[in-house]
Amino acid sequence: MEMRPPGWDDPVEARIRELNDAIDTLRELAARDFKSLSTYEVLSMRYLVIQLVEAAAAICLHIMGELGERPAGYPDCFARMGAKGLLPRALASRLAMAARLRNLLVHRYWEIDDQRVHRSVREGLKDFEDFKACVRELLRHGHRP
Repeated sequence: MEMRPPGWDDPVEARIRELNDAIDTLRELAARDFKSLSTYEVLSMRYLVIQLVEAAAAICLHIMGELGERPAGYPDCFARMGAKGLLPRALASRLAMAARLRNLLVHRYWEIDDQRVHRSVREGLKDFEDFKACVRELLRHGHRP
């Protein structure tokens, strides 16, 4: 029988692992000057932002679904977590903006200012670390979805 670490099959823990992976790589890209990034690294950055937001949004949707809520989309999900006091409102607002950036990357990629995305990554990675900490705190206090 295969041994798996605790939480391996937990959907929230699986998404947290995805968050960690995306954050680690994005941190490396964001630490560099934008002009030094290759085209492939810039495109990787776009993809990783999408992955990061989708992992966080999957956690958000899972939690809100367990509470009987049906958010209209990723930005709305974060906003509702803030409104319910599950996230600080300012953090929820910044995560909703990140979700809108994800939507832009997915649906209107031809309008992307990659330098601006790079700057957003530099400034916004901490928000995802804070989100992860809030989720862990919710789970620790028995708000287990």
